[in-house]
Amino acid sequence: MLVTMMIVMVMGNILIQTEAQTIPFKENYPACLIMCKSQSKFPKYLLCPFTCTKTCLRQSSLQSFSSYKIDNSEYFCKLGCATHHCVSLSSLQNPNVERVSACVDSCSNKCTKEN
Repeated sequence: MLVTMMIVMVMGNILIQTEAQTIPFKENYPACLIMCKSQSKFPKYLLCPFTCTKTCLRQSSLQSFSSYKIDNSEYFCKLGCATHHCVSLSSLQNPNVERVSACVDSCSNKCTKEN
């Protein structure tokens, strides 16, 4: 729990510092995995791909929200799609950033078309 709170706090600080400048998923994801693994112990660090997908998806989606108004249905659609299809493409030993990023982008396209 403490590790999750620290990740959220660090990501929140990054978000505040950038003031509406979003960090692309592809750039944020590997750094998040490294931080998550270094702050977690086995077996908790096995959740890092999911935790980072969720955290980075939220940050990369901020650019599509007007005035920080969050469209929850679109976000949860993307999160569900990314969790189901993309998390399994990544591991701590092989983050596979390109494939995960492409998968997350395809989820964004699917969810935008459905909503």
